[in-house]
Amino acid sequence: MEINIKYNKILILIILTMIFFINFSGCINEINKTKKNVLIFATFNNEFVHPFGNSAFATIGCNIYDGLVEFNETFQIMPSLAISWNNPDNLTWIFNLRENVKFHNNYNFTAEDVNYTIKNIYSGYKSIIDRVIVVNSQTIEIKTIKPYFSFLQELAWNFKVFSKKYSEEADSNWSVGTGPYKLKEYVEGNYTTLERFDNYWGEKPEIQTVTFKLIENNQERLDNLITGKLDVIDYNVDEKFDNLSQIEGIKIVKYPPLATYLIGFDLRENGSYGFPDGQNPTADIRVRKAIYHAIDIEPLIKGPFKGLAIPASQLLTPYIFGYNPNISRLSYDIDLAKQLLTEAGYENGFDIEMDIITHLYEYNLENCRLIAEQLSKVGINLSLNKLSTDEFNKKVVIEKNTSMWLVGWGSISADGGIFYDLFIRSKGDGYNGFYNSGYYSNPVVDSLAEEASIEMKSEKRAKLLKEGFKIALVDDVILVPLFSQELFVLTTEDVLMQPRADSWIVVKDIRFK
Repeated sequence: MEINIKYNKILILIILTMIFFINFSGCINEINKTKKNVLIFATFNNEFVHPFGNSAFATIGCNIYDGLVEFNETFQIMPSLAISWNNPDNLTWIFNLRENVKFHNNYNFTAEDVNYTIKNIYSGYKSIIDRVIVVNSQTIEIKTIKPYFSFLQELAWNFKVFSKKYSEEADSNWSVGTGPYKLKEYVEGNYTTLERFDNYWGEKPEIQTVTFKLIENNQERLDNLITGKLDVIDYNVDEKFDNLSQIEGIKIVKYPPLATYLIGFDLRENGSYGFPDGQNPTADIRVRKAIYHAIDIEPLIKGPFKGLAIPASQLLTPYIFGYNPNISRLSYDIDLAKQLLTEAGYENGFDIEMDIITHLYEYNLENCRLIAEQLSKVGINLSLNKLSTDEFNKKVVIEKNTSMWLVGWGSISADGGIFYDLFIRSKGDGYNGFYNSGYYSNPVVDSLAEEASIEMKSEKRAKLLKEGFKIALVDDVILVPLFSQELFVLTTEDVLMQPRADSWIVVKDIRFK
């Protein structure tokens, strides 16, 4: 969804994606901390310390702002600023709002703030919402254009409420929410500090102050954790990972994945990016199947990823609505791969380029080198085009100028319908086909998507999504799912923290021993 915010030209884009690969830098000297009420979290991700950045809504934003509803750690819908809701019909959502809620500047929260936020900040909702009716100060009615089963999931994932009065009068970058923490200080490219909001409507958090600190270097983050200058750190898998569990005073805290690494293809037969004057080999399903069969994921998981991954058979992980347990991986079979290539007329193989993101992710580069080595055994000469995140997004996602690409997609949604619309639907209105970089188009898949989009019965909608995913991933083999990476953070021994599968850092849930 596109979000336009009137804070000195700051534009917050909460598009349904969180790609893992971003560039970072920083130092730690400025922050002093007192144990038991101050937490310092260090990341290598510059987006995660920017209070208005895209990815920061998974770390900083979820602590500053509240939505109408929210996910708990198992992706069940929970009340937030809305204490209850109902559907008198398939197009109507009535939300009863929480009373006596204050914004961080002590402005009162009312239905007018929800109305303002939908109409003026979340402009992308125009494709979903027909109209918003303020019934009274604590009740709001939302009419959707058509039945929209995942509306609550959409709100839980993306929607945060802003103050109407403050937004109209503010002439600064400072933003206020109703969440348990308020923005205290932001130093660009360095850190963001949040302070506990004592007038928060919910349970008072234990942590009084939290700082999200940018430190690019793995070893520097680790050294500061060991010496107690940091409490929690992100850590990129590297050659030292196997020894981390032996370091006294720190813990490895794992959390389940929502992300899947995959290989995608240009499916256009003629006029394709890599083969504009001839036939594109990956337009042939036999070639795509051959590539699938030629990749052995075990060396990838056990090698560069240090065993921190599980094999994937589809776009979704089992935590996501619409996951199809009947979809299995194609077997690793070199002989079958060679046979398929011969049948497709490529018995001598071919040359092709694969776009990848490697900056700050050496383990990903090593994985791609292993894949290139495996494909060479069936005659496919794979060259690696190493890109930054921005370059990859521009080339692969926006321009869709790619023959093959490998990427790890982060937690986009707890609803598989969002993945379906983004990845396997034909390019269309709104965000349909936004990540369909291979120009895949199947009328049956699109028809199932349309039917699922207005189906309000959970079981029937899940069946429609599962069928569509089966056609795209099993019958048409438009992607090669590789694995889902298990993620983790490192903490000091006195930190009690269970990271969420969606990677949101909910500070109110963190405790000290």
